Amino acid sequence: MQRLLASCLVGVAVLSGPAAQAHEVYGQVGTEGLGIGYGYSFSTFGNVRAEFNGFSISHSFTSGGQRYDGKLNLAHAGLYLDFFPAPTVVPFRLTAGVLLGGDNIDATASSMSGTYTINGVPYSTNGETVRARADFPTARPYIGIGFGHTPTAKKGFSMFFDAGVAYGRPDVTLNVPADIVAEAGQANVDAEEQQLQHQADRLRFYPIVKIGVSYRF
Repeated sequence: MQRLLASCLVGVAVLSGPAAQAHEVYGQVGTEGLGIGYGYSFSTFGNVRAEFNGFSISHSFTSGGQRYDGKLNLAHAGLYLDFFPAPTVVPFRLTAGVLLGGDNIDATASSMSGTYTINGVPYSTNGETVRARADFPTARPYIGIGFGHTPTAKKGFSMFFDAGVAYGRPDVTLNVPADIVAEAGQANVDAEEQQLQHQADRLRFYPIVKIGVSYRF
């Protein structure tokens, strides 16, 4: 038992050696937009990091014959754990974490002819607006690889790179005014919503690639 306890203490001492308890701040750009973050090296093999990223982009798409003007809104925090298999040899790391936030896609049906196409059938707009929204889960797991944020790095500036994927199935809601529902029928409205859900499901795996600069102190 004494030998086991001594071995554990030696292990803790090694993991919390000179490279431990280092801090860094960083900025980045990538498929999450612009971001800032803070990292803490708790051992020669691992970091914990917290960051915030966000941006928005507009994009038009078609579903069921209806054209929508959409906007992707990303604004989320990220909590990560980095593991470096051989930090003194190469700054390669494995990263696992979670994205936390209210990312969503807002879309409005557009019409040049005074009609909306619902489940492939045109109906009068009646001067009203059809809207769709896809909400991503508040928490989405992330897994990836990267270079940089190395616990054994010297103080000062350095660069880093990340590549990974976050998973979360977006939930689609189609908001159709009551008089258009009465004309089109609830079954057609539900079918249109399902088509939108099918398209949104393609985004359940969100690729994340980013590059940035950090300052360690």
